[in-house]
Amino acid sequence: MSEVPQPATVQLLALAAAARPDWSPGLLGDVVAQLRCRDDWSFGRLVVAVAQLIADPEAEPPDLLASVGEPWRHRRRPPGPETAHRGAAAVRAALSQPPTT
Repeated sequence: MSEVPQPATVQLLALAAAARPDWSPGLLGDVVAQLRCRDDWSFGRLVVAVAQLIADPEAEPPDLLASVGEPWRHRRRPPGPETAHRGAAAVRAALSQPPTT
């Protein structure tokens, strides 16, 4: 039994070249090669990301790398609700200060 979907990187790059002739040749290929080396990027995820990039008229291939999260962020615990409460209290206190002249 074979893996489905089969990676078809060459065809994906050909589609991108046909759909986005404004991109410099090879730039998307370099970006895709970097993403294919990552364990957390499946071919399916890559297809979706490239399709979204193609559909955005303002997008450039390096934008795909910008969307990749840093692995260390996944290990960090998100801040607790008390962080937002402290920040809101600090803003309220700053706003209630009389203006200095």
